[in-house]
Amino acid sequence: MLRDFALPAIVVSSLVVGALLQPQFFDLFSLFLTCGGALMVTYLSYSKSQLRNLLLAVGDLLAAKATTVQEHIEELRRLTDLYRLEGLRGLESQERHLGDRYLRYGLELLLDLSREEKIRFRMEERLVTLLAEAEINRQILTTLGRLLPSFGLIGTLIGMVLLLSRISPAGHNGLTAALSLSMLTTLYGAVFANVIVAPLLARLQSVAIENASAMNLTKDWILMIARGEPAAVGANMRASLLDLRIDRLPLWDPIGLATQR
Repeated sequence: MLRDFALPAIVVSSLVVGALLQPQFFDLFSLFLTCGGALMVTYLSYSKSQLRNLLLAVGDLLAAKATTVQEHIEELRRLTDLYRLEGLRGLESQERHLGDRYLRYGLELLLDLSREEKIRFRMEERLVTLLAEAEINRQILTTLGRLLPSFGLIGTLIGMVLLLSRISPAGHNGLTAALSLSMLTTLYGAVFANVIVAPLLARLQSVAIENASAMNLTKDWILMIARGEPAAVGANMRASLLDLRIDRLPLWDPIGLATQR
């Protein structure tokens, strides 16, 4: 999973080394104006719980091993075979070992001998909640990705205003500082938006789509078991996958030209 962030890490490390070797590429005020301004507006735009969920999602993204939909299908088939051999007792023995929290939640409902209608309602309720969190995470990163270049442009305009106001024979130091501000804020905004936020958003987005697929398959599988149809699971697994109604998230669009849903 860490290899997904190898390029951003290399670029950021290169910027740090470059700032040490070439101090003219580092300006604390420009960095504070661009990154601090974008982070502050993002912080004011969303609740603390929403921002906390994003940080947790990023942490899971870095720490957890990615599971493909095909691997999830194989896991459901394995549990189906176990159910055919040992019934609910076999599934109960596997519950604590499952890494998929949504699958574990479904097994808990199934083992409580809940009715099919109750299981369906609870699982769809949890599914909607998780998909809503993924959508909010996407919106937060999209907002941050658009604010970074915007604050870079704001810094450029501030620098140009200072530059024009300090044009005089004795104002060389002021001209240099103003020109540095106008250039570095644009540089910082472009780098952080396209090298850090964009890959992170793309990765979270792809994981959200895979998770939505897996959760829909899990819901169908749990309901089939609740109806006492384990024999139909293998035959209907592919049909369930093809019938998924995933509201696919729009691709990363750094300049906002993509059609929003």
